[in-house]
Amino acid sequence: MTKKIILLLAIAGPFVAYFLYTRLMRFDKKKYPIKILSLISVVLIVASLGSLRLYDNYSPSLTKPNISLKPIDVISIQLNSLQRNNIPFKDAGIEQIWEFAHPNNKKITGPLKKFKKMIYSESYKMLIGHENSDITILSEDSNKSIYKVFILSSDKKKYSYIWKIEKVNQEGNLKNCWMTISVSIPEYLGEII
Repeated sequence: MTKKIILLLAIAGPFVAYFLYTRLMRFDKKKYPIKILSLISVVLIVASLGSLRLYDNYSPSLTKPNISLKPIDVISIQLNSLQRNNIPFKDAGIEQIWEFAHPNNKKITGPLKKFKKMIYSESYKMLIGHENSDITILSEDSNKSIYKVFILSSDKKKYSYIWKIEKVNQEGNLKNCWMTISVSIPEYLGEII
């Protein structure tokens, strides 16, 4: 909501300010310098978008965990995010999977900075920018789902992972949300020609 208000002010602000200025000064001949006002609007839009990117809590297009998402939705969101990791900003995909890391998982993997290093490690870096993925259900129940995920990396190598998703049982805003509890080390399956 804050983003929309800032952008609206950046777009309409110069025009509204000029209109009020001409009303207050009671100019008889009103000239509307559209080109100058448009240029000011563009500069304000760029400046506001730039400041929003630096704002700590601004995460454009990151999906937050919620109880309406099913386990398959969670894993799909994570895989799609890693596939296009740097869209809309650097490491957005990693930050997205961090959003869906189970609180018990976060205790093990540490803060986001450490988590990013882990994703760039030899075991998980092939998930970043992978060409495609295929998900197979191994087991599902009311509190836990286990999947086998096949990945075709950007260098045409095939891997599989065991991806475990659990419902959060702890009290708080994540209660009953499906989140990733663990992802195995990869099994190398060979190259694709």
